[in-house]
Amino acid sequence: MRILIVDDSKYQRQLVANCLREVGTCDEAEDGRQAVLLFATALKTGKHYDLVVMDILMPEVDGHKALETIVAMQHEAGLAPEQRSKSIMLSSLDDPKNMMQAQFQSGADIYITKPFEADTLLEALTSLDLLTNPLGDADMAGDAGPASLPQPLSRQSNGNGN
Repeated sequence: MRILIVDDSKYQRQLVANCLREVGTCDEAEDGRQAVLLFATALKTGKHYDLVVMDILMPEVDGHKALETIVAMQHEAGLAPEQRSKSIMLSSLDDPKNMMQAQFQSGADIYITKPFEADTLLEALTSLDLLTNPLGDADMAGDAGPASLPQPLSRQSNGNGN
């Protein structure tokens, strides 16, 4: 899985990368402008990102505008919905206005408020069908069993093993 982490704080980028490096290859951008450039290059080379993790408050281009641009680039490239990158907005802003803007205007799939736990990020990837549920079907039956690190799903998988 290819992951683009976008945050103007190097510390925050490293926190996210530490959570996700076991499940994918992480690239980093320090602002929205740089993120759009990296995404465009990846799209042109056929090595687009499976996941974009984006902060909102950044210099140059904020996370809302950067994600809107990335979503538009994928539409213009003719990517089918199942081929498009999934996106998570990470922000210290927990007000409903930013949450709604992130998900409905900017195109974020999930909004997570900082500070966050690594498990929260991994659960988000599972809900986006980017990782298998580490508990498998046992978690649905109430029999937790031994937990293990979630595994990335292939881009062709629908998350149900098909």
